[in-house]
Amino acid sequence: MEKMNCDIIRDLIPSYVDEVCSQATKACVESHLEECGECRLIAARLRTSALSGEKLEQKGLDGLKKIKRNLNFQRVVNYGILLFLLYYGIELFLAQNANYVMFSRPWVLETICILVVLVSCTGRRERQSPGKKAYLLGGFSIVLDVYFFLIYLYLTMQLRPGVETIFGIELMKVGPILRWQLAAAFAAQLAFFLYNLWCTVRQERNCHLLLCLNITGIFLAINYDLWLYFMASFDTLKLSYLYMTLESIIPGAIGITGCLLISRRQKR
Repeated sequence: MEKMNCDIIRDLIPSYVDEVCSQATKACVESHLEECGECRLIAARLRTSALSGEKLEQKGLDGLKKIKRNLNFQRVVNYGILLFLLYYGIELFLAQNANYVMFSRPWVLETICILVVLVSCTGRRERQSPGKKAYLLGGFSIVLDVYFFLIYLYLTMQLRPGVETIFGIELMKVGPILRWQLAAAFAAQLAFFLYNLWCTVRQERNCHLLLCLNITGIFLAINYDLWLYFMASFDTLKLSYLYMTLESIIPGAIGITGCLLISRRQKR
């Protein structure tokens, strides 16, 4: 009878520990636990296990809250970059305020933007790849970069004393035409950046590499426009052009490489 009594009590212990039994059952179980050490030990183990489960659940909730805070921080920072670049472009291309640019060398600002993107992609595992549309826009971004690289390379080769026309256009009109093209390229790259940022934040796609690519294109357009503002002698045109091109490409290449390495490490 005593054995049968223990078996019955042990069936009731889980509901007793979870506090979902009636008052009569609770009194019966407690009365038995006072006399039976073995059942008392079983109840203690179940109670400890239940507390551990609650702690794990709370730890999981705290972890989710921390991830949410990190994601909100990353969103604020990335949107901050977007607003900064937008203001930068308005000052340079619309307000024609070249003096706004730090020491006429924006590579420092580009490097900061690239580093922010790299920091924002650490600790995250986006579930999806960028997608065909994002890759297509990335390819178009590269096409724009190559187009202006070749155009300006040709320009530096043709500019010399006595030249009156380039591309079949009067020399005095070439600068304004190129500036409008650069402004359009800047706007396009900014739109690509916004799309990739939206895919990263809203759809959890791994577009950080493309964000670095867009930032590179944006600052390449800025550097080429500054080159038109600060052209020196004919002897140094090509050297200054190549220098400003490298100023944009090197931080961008470092950022793209860093994104690839981080993404590969996260997959492991």
